[in-house]
Amino acid sequence: MSNPAIEALFARFGPRYRYFVSFTAMLGTLSMVLTGTMTNVAIPVIMGAFGVGQDTVHWLATGFIAAMTVSMLLNDWFVRSFGMRATYLGAMAIFAIGAFMGGFSTNIDVMISGRVLQGLGAGLVQPLSMVLMFQVFPINQRGKAMGLFGVGVVVAPTMGPTIGGLLLDGFNWHYVFFASVPVAA
Repeated sequence: MSNPAIEALFARFGPRYRYFVSFTAMLGTLSMVLTGTMTNVAIPVIMGAFGVGQDTVHWLATGFIAAMTVSMLLNDWFVRSFGMRATYLGAMAIFAIGAFMGGFSTNIDVMISGRVLQGLGAGLVQPLSMVLMFQVFPINQRGKAMGLFGVGVVVAPTMGPTIGGLLLDGFNWHYVFFASVPVAA
């Protein structure tokens, strides 16, 4: 570890700091991946609610993926310009704002804009989570750390449609967007 800020946090919290970072990184990434798949379940309901066709509603998924890809490419610039902590917190804030926009949207254009913001946040958090894990675990423990992290990332897409369906059945499409806000907070 050559980062003085990380060394100071290890001095303050001890070895358990690794697990604080791991839990935070996994929770953020899990939220992003869950949201990506939960929203897909709500597409037919959203089409009916706003009276739009497949040609318009597909932008909920396409906008998210495109924005996520762009922000992944800009991740290094954000980290160098603002630091890891500010980038991570900023990305989570952008993601939460996008979730609120999607959940409170009164038309499809606002909802698509919210999904694009969510994609921007997700694209910053996902690679940053792995970088954080690599910085806090020594080389001989990184395989185990990435394995645990990978389990969360692999399980999330399978849980997303189930959780999204439960939210649709129990509540309405708004809650598919709101579900990720507590995690972002």
